[in-house]
Amino acid sequence: MNSFFTLAEEPFLVGESDLHKFLHHPRRLDWGLLFLCTEGKAVISTETINYELRKHSKVTLLPGTIFTLHEASPGFQVSFLAFSHKMFDEANFRLGPSFFRFLRENPVYHLPADKSKLLQGLFPFLKTVYHDHANQFRYDIAKNQLQCLLWETYDKTHRHFQNMKEHSSYNQHEIFKKFISLLRTHYKEEREVSFYADQLCITPRYLSFITRQITQTKSAKEIINKHIILEIKVLLETTQLSIQEIANYLNFPDQSYLGRYFKRYTGKSPSEYRVTTSSES
Repeated sequence: MNSFFTLAEEPFLVGESDLHKFLHHPRRLDWGLLFLCTEGKAVISTETINYELRKHSKVTLLPGTIFTLHEASPGFQVSFLAFSHKMFDEANFRLGPSFFRFLRENPVYHLPADKSKLLQGLFPFLKTVYHDHANQFRYDIAKNQLQCLLWETYDKTHRHFQNMKEHSSYNQHEIFKKFISLLRTHYKEEREVSFYADQLCITPRYLSFITRQITQTKSAKEIINKHIILEIKVLLETTQLSIQEIANYLNFPDQSYLGRYFKRYTGKSPSEYRVTTSSES
């Protein structure tokens, strides 16, 4: 099952997919997506951060996440539960912002094989519930299972990162996560490394040192630019906004400035990119 568009009519969706519709096409999710890699390998990204997936990798994407599938091996397959924003809110209305922030900052967790079997066994049950439209408790069963899955994900991932505190690199990871969180909040207005370094009470040079350590290649400026380019791509692919309206939305001085900025990093003008991606869809 490759289509997630039935979420427009249904509060949740369960099935298997190769996620091919996301290949090289960044999408901001209006809904959430929780999936387990059952076969093959892939490289995905949420916003600007890349993750390698393998068998038993568990991925939790909250509503509003920009998600891209960059590459996938032959036979790559996942079992998934997609859920509406409404279901997500109802499943977690008692939980605080720190819970959601942690899940958003840590979307990928590589499960041990024995733990993966337990999750793999849950998807056939969820699939049965999904197809049982006569079940008067269908929605509540799915909602409760979603809540349990998110709690379980939080617990295991949180314990994993608590263990990381014993290592010297932990503080660098924390600074990096705070930088990404600040970038998600301020990218429309702030594009200079100095702003984010000031917010983190470190120097721009040290911030770039940390980003290169964590990503192995990218400076802080490169991450900022990548995030903005990704936002432009999403707006070009998924909205009918004009180039000028996108420039206004992202606080560029004018359409020409946005065009030059976009072409510098993609090799295409915004109009060329929009035509190319629409023809590929």
